[in-house]
Amino acid sequence: RIHHAIALVCLFLIVLQAKELKEGMELDEEQQQKLPDMTDPKTMKSLKCGVCQASVMEMAYGINWAENKKGNKLTEVETVEVMEQMCLTKLDKYGLVLDEAGNPTPQWSNDDRALRAKGGWVTRLAQGVCSDVANDYEDYLVEAAPKSCTIEGDKKTCSTRELVIEVCVNGFNWCGVEPEPDEKLPHSPQVIKEADDKGEL
Repeated sequence: RIHHAIALVCLFLIVLQAKELKEGMELDEEQQQKLPDMTDPKTMKSLKCGVCQASVMEMAYGINWAENKKGNKLTEVETVEVMEQMCLTKLDKYGLVLDEAGNPTPQWSNDDRALRAKGGWVTRLAQGVCSDVANDYEDYLVEAAPKSCTIEGDKKTCSTRELVIEVCVNGFNWCGVEPEPDEKLPHSPQVIKEADDKGEL
């Protein structure tokens, strides 16, 4: 009986652990109920703010990578192809981070080390926002993305903050801007946040 009880406890722990490792799998009913409320305008704006930043970053890096590989500026057709590819393949990797109990949070991540809720409306939202960015800001990103990078020797560094401000803050009004970080602080917090209900920065 003792062995039987121990076996039941182990089985329970395995089932519990499986629930916590739902990333990439279909969420159960409890997890579905704890997904962010899509009918709440503030929640929706916050979610779009996060994925807009990710879309701008992926597109900027994608355009730079493609131009470096080609050796000169992309044509309009090539740019559209790069942007579409970013939305289909890069944004597909983004999901809502699961907390320690296995429940979705409003935080986006594409880190394979983080457990994420993906698929369904989560992936549709990510790819939909990415498509909006591509459709409305194609010309701007083609012109501005290469300028967001600096080359020092063999090292190339890209900063997409100004691109995010133009697209996600000034354009779609999904995000607000916090003050510039203190230059003396090497590990300043992220400078972009979701806009408030009034769209004020």
